[in-house]
Amino acid sequence: MPAKQQLRRALTTVGLEPRAVALKRAFEPAHTTQDRRDHEALNTIFAAALAPDANGVDVGAHTGDVLSEIVRIAPLGHHIGFEPLPQLARQLQQRLPGVCVRNVALSDEPGTASFTHVIDRPGWSGLQHRPTPDGEAARTELIEVTVERLDDALPEDYAPTLIKIDVEGAELGVLRGARATLATHRPLLVFEHGLGSADHYGTAPEDVHDLLAQELGYRVFDLQGDGPYDRARFMETFHTAARVNFLARP
Repeated sequence: MPAKQQLRRALTTVGLEPRAVALKRAFEPAHTTQDRRDHEALNTIFAAALAPDANGVDVGAHTGDVLSEIVRIAPLGHHIGFEPLPQLARQLQQRLPGVCVRNVALSDEPGTASFTHVIDRPGWSGLQHRPTPDGEAARTELIEVTVERLDDALPEDYAPTLIKIDVEGAELGVLRGARATLATHRPLLVFEHGLGSADHYGTAPEDVHDLLAQELGYRVFDLQGDGPYDRARFMETFHTAARVNFLARP
């Protein structure tokens, strides 16, 4: 048993785990606290938005932690996960056999593309190479992936209730390739958009806000429900890194 797990079990046995967790959280960085709160809010959002037979789409499904919660809350829905890393896609299909897992990347131009696999931190992988928290110590490899548009990748009669997008900065391309889906079905969107990721794709926050708010008529909130964010506030939030996770609804 790993030492960390042994320590947690020992603390639980003597009733000290809650205090240890509280102490650890008291000293965690602000961005870590915000990220944790955002992920805790997701289950509440999913529970409020998803009927038992609702359909969920996870773009950048990674190991399936978010997708598994969607499946739990909407067990009768038809769920689709998109994950470009072949090994993670295989593991995801094994973990969630009832989900349709697609081993492709999504953007606004179909075809093939080079994809940077960050071996030490696979969640940092993407269509663009960018610095990682490990700096030069991070090991990477280039792989070729199939790229599709969400509008083309979904079955013709498929109506998503929720789309979650976490693609390490490539979200504008995903949204542009999903225009018809968003305009027709008006799903709830949960997406990540942050400095240090999107800017490596040449994307400005106003591009994302203009597409969602002006073109598609969506309102943008953060995951604590603050908003709707107007264009100026969304830009400021991006450049100050005050928030990176957002909710958009018609």
